[in-house]
Amino acid sequence: MSEPDFGALAENSPVLLLALDAQGALIWSNREWRSYTGVECFPTSALTAIHEAQRNAVQKALAQMLETPKKLSREVQLQRHDGEYRWFQLLLTPCITDANLCGISGALFDLTDVKMAEEQMLFLNDSLEEMVEEQTRHLKQANDELKSTQSQMLQNEKMASIGQLAAGVAHEINNPMGFIGSNLNSLGKYLQKLEEYLSDQDRLLQSDVSESQREDLMARRKKLKIDFVLEDSSDLIAESLEGASRVQKIVLDLKSFSRVDHAEVEQADLNDCLESTISIIWNELKYSVTLEKDFADLDSLRCLPQQLNQVFMNILINGSHAIGKQGTIRIKTWQDEENQYVAISDDGCGISKEHQQKIFEPFFTTKEVGKGSGLGMSISFDIIKKHGGEIRLESELGVGSTFTLVFPRPGIAELEAEG
Repeated sequence: MSEPDFGALAENSPVLLLALDAQGALIWSNREWRSYTGVECFPTSALTAIHEAQRNAVQKALAQMLETPKKLSREVQLQRHDGEYRWFQLLLTPCITDANLCGISGALFDLTDVKMAEEQMLFLNDSLEEMVEEQTRHLKQANDELKSTQSQMLQNEKMASIGQLAAGVAHEINNPMGFIGSNLNSLGKYLQKLEEYLSDQDRLLQSDVSESQREDLMARRKKLKIDFVLEDSSDLIAESLEGASRVQKIVLDLKSFSRVDHAEVEQADLNDCLESTISIIWNELKYSVTLEKDFADLDSLRCLPQQLNQVFMNILINGSHAIGKQGTIRIKTWQDEENQYVAISDDGCGISKEHQQKIFEPFFTTKEVGKGSGLGMSISFDIIKKHGGEIRLESELGVGSTFTLVFPRPGIAELEAEG
């Protein structure tokens, strides 16, 4: 190819071509460069068309290239004659003659469409990542809800099994306690008759026996502690009857707590539910808790008493655990025209602000491993929500916590329909 032919090819190339002298000044460019930049005169600086944000870096690289000739490749923004900037790949190649730099040839390839495609791809990729993250969040949430539901179902089945066991135990205990109480009452009546008989016998002996015989009988009576036996037997029977009565009350509370035969919605007194729960778990509380009750007269409430017993039990036991060695739990009930309220307060360790936001989440617990499933408060929250109510928590570290349960009066239709 002849030199004129090569010059015509370079002049009409769709690529922006240019030539710099040994000092880096622009001394030639093809038609595409002149058309794009609007620069017609030579020599001039090729750097003026480069965006000012990149101009200094290119200038330093060019100065280094003039000192130590080597190829330069860089992406730059080049200003068009109408002021618009487009992205180009800038390639500068040193021209060496007799080991000396005689000039630099350059070419610029338009990358704008490629850049836009890359940006679009990045945007789509980011959007896709956001969609994936969003879907992942939804799936995680659904999975957590599924786990929570499964755990609650297991917990409900467990409570139902415990309830059936409690009802069975209550029934089995109730039968022997019935005849034990009846026998003690009969024994008390027998003892009264025996005392009357002995009293009459003493009277007769006073007149029908000799002095020495009477003294022998009195000594024998004293040695056998007959008077003490009669007196103490009455006390023993009274104490046994009281104990039997307490056992029967515990059995009734246990049966009331289990409510296996009353799983449907019914009218109940929240005070009675609390008393029943306290009776069942009192052995858990009595060694570390002083219990203070302030119960107002409440109207009956449409509810699921068995489930509310579970809520009260969870909060009371958590309160005793928060107290540790010794403290006080206060239970207060009241009502207004719209709601009934149960406030359970303890003076235990309290709950941090951070944990207060998570306490009703499934599987969250502040207890040691193996001492809590993290489901108690989650299940309690769902039960209260199911009743159309809410749980309000106030807590301060080192001071204690108060859980206030709010129930709409007299209950909600959804429970009746579900029952």
